[in-house]
Amino acid sequence: MVNALYFSYDGVLDPLGQSQIVPYVSAISAAGHSLTVVSFEKVERTKEQIKLMEIKFQKIGVKWVRLEFRSGKLWAVKRLISGVLLIRKLCDNIQPDFVHLRGIIPAVIFQLSCIKIPSLYDFRGFALGEWTDMGKITQSSLLYRILNQLDRKAVNSASGLVVLEESAKLLLKKTYDVPNVPLKVIRTCTDTKRYKKRKDIKNKENNTLRFVFLGGARFPYRPDLALMLIKKLIEYGVPCNIDFINQGDRFVIDKASSLTGISKEKIRVLDCQHSEIPNILTTYDCGIVMVESSYWRRVCSPTKLGEYLASGLPVISLNGIDSIDDLSVRTECVATISSQELLGHFQDGRVQEIISFIRSTGVSQKCQGLAKDEFDLEMAGNLYVELYSEMEANI
Repeated sequence: MVNALYFSYDGVLDPLGQSQIVPYVSAISAAGHSLTVVSFEKVERTKEQIKLMEIKFQKIGVKWVRLEFRSGKLWAVKRLISGVLLIRKLCDNIQPDFVHLRGIIPAVIFQLSCIKIPSLYDFRGFALGEWTDMGKITQSSLLYRILNQLDRKAVNSASGLVVLEESAKLLLKKTYDVPNVPLKVIRTCTDTKRYKKRKDIKNKENNTLRFVFLGGARFPYRPDLALMLIKKLIEYGVPCNIDFINQGDRFVIDKASSLTGISKEKIRVLDCQHSEIPNILTTYDCGIVMVESSYWRRVCSPTKLGEYLASGLPVISLNGIDSIDDLSVRTECVATISSQELLGHFQDGRVQEIISFIRSTGVSQKCQGLAKDEFDLEMAGNLYVELYSEMEANI
């Protein structure tokens, strides 16, 4: 069994950390491996939240070390420095067999620390490419060149790699000098056991279709296009409404809703805890995924997709995301729509096509079956355990 240091830029107290870090850490620990988790936690987290997570980690034998996260450029520099100092200290103290790097920032910090031990690079996405698309950084900048060099070094020197989708694996090999090491595809999954069976909606008394938009609302997510879908359905006489389940982006949603002119009674913004999501999602008829695609972002794996499907919700998504486009072709659980359609005019029969998709017989059972087969957390946890065993054998 290995002694590993698990380093994440995302906080384990964030909704994403609750769904995508804690369960995998638990699975790895349950397999007998020793883990020390390092994460950046937002300063607004309460003492109670921290204490509950400490107790949870203690029960599964995981050590947890927190770094402080504050917004701002100066704090970004401080995060890098504090991260380098802490990782060097921990590696001296616990002597890990390898460091599990979740995302580009931990990978960069690890490279800056100049520690000569094996690493598992959990490559969550092509962050530099996405940041460039979003205008956060330019390819001509010194910062980009430094980060690009360190990121490439992190990939090239890794003893193991993880990507989110098969298409990401192909793009990684096309873009980077990928070493001959274990490379696994582990998409973002969800704990399907937490979700109840859901009945189809064909026979419900209220014919109003209830849509849900779960998670972040800032670019590259497009709440404005979700609202355009609702607006078009209303214009065609379809009774419907939408709830945004979101923490912290209300002003983005309010701005988008004011531009569409949809009645405020058709839109709600809810702030829910991660533990409440399985029960809440069963009250809706359709989940919406609106992620702006790009050359780099097309290989992403939206967390909300598995959560919708596990709830028995058919999913309507923007096209251009490889994994979603694939599901729309080979399953009856996912349908795609283009931004051109949403910003222009629907073709004849398009509205009825959308309604028929949402109300199709047996769709809830099909969605939950797909979630169990392809998005189950236990399956993903087993893949991480397998990878740790491969890393152990190669060290």
